[in-house]
Amino acid sequence: MVLSWPLLSYIGCISSLCLPTPTLGLALPPEGKLLEARQSSFQTRIVDTGSMFSQEDNGVWQLIDATGDGILDLAYIKTKNTKSKSVEVHIASSSGFKTRVFGAGTTFAEENDGTWLLVPSKNSALPDLAFIKTSNTPSGRVEVHIASGASGYKSRIQQTATIFGNEDNGFWSLYDYDRDGILDLVYIKTRNTSSGKVEVHVASGASTYSRLIRQTVTSFAVDGNNGFWSLAPYSFPIEADLVYIKNTGTSTGQVEVSVLSRSSNFQTPIFQGASIYAQETNGVWSMIDYNRDGALDLAYIKYQNSVTGTTEVHVAAG
Repeated sequence: MVLSWPLLSYIGCISSLCLPTPTLGLALPPEGKLLEARQSSFQTRIVDTGSMFSQEDNGVWQLIDATGDGILDLAYIKTKNTKSKSVEVHIASSSGFKTRVFGAGTTFAEENDGTWLLVPSKNSALPDLAFIKTSNTPSGRVEVHIASGASGYKSRIQQTATIFGNEDNGFWSLYDYDRDGILDLVYIKTRNTSSGKVEVHVASGASTYSRLIRQTVTSFAVDGNNGFWSLAPYSFPIEADLVYIKNTGTSTGQVEVSVLSRSSNFQTPIFQGASIYAQETNGVWSMIDYNRDGALDLAYIKYQNSVTGTTEVHVAAG
């Protein structure tokens, strides 16, 4: 069982998905005031920098505190074409993302049959490495595998089949949805839903992912593969609102952010707006409190076609 404080979004980003990280700072205003209070969100760039990493798309990129100082570092989970022939974890420190603070192979062989992400650990500053295996599983079910940061990703602390049958029609993540200190398994189904709407399904970590605690049809229509979905603490630092970052096919020509509140059962928008960024598909987008002011920022890890020739980090203030 993996214990953690609420993983509040966006731990950062991870290639094809976004996950939650702790949001530090001030409580946010009530839902009714959010639209008015944040109409200028995501219009000011607060980070625009290259990194020590060359441009590469052989795995998953993510922002997460990997040193325990409360500041986000840049992590790369390399899942193919590795020198070690295993999945590798590489981390550059928050100080300009120019200094490597970790780099090693793991207990996992190279594999891309699911979702990889780093999640905060209770036992070390270095986060744990999770693999949500969604296809070709021995059990025929979606499985959760976790290697501990404390072991340098050499020892597995969890290998569990879940209540979900193998499926990959959306975004999988680990998030403390029910606020019990244990990470739950979240599936935001964005394609091939019976309802024709985006759906949110959550299996509790306390039950070792064997019991569903949430199955909800949202007010979002299915929208193909035009963006990034996650649960994130938009309305309050321990909340789990549904965030959609649409980075292609937008009406404004800009990257757009839409948020549905958990308190409305994912029916009511509490933010809808365009950002400073033009539409772009050269990296991964996420919501995370980068500057630790209590409001989620819009982060973009650009890993191809960058100006600097390196993987870049861009953040617009929330």
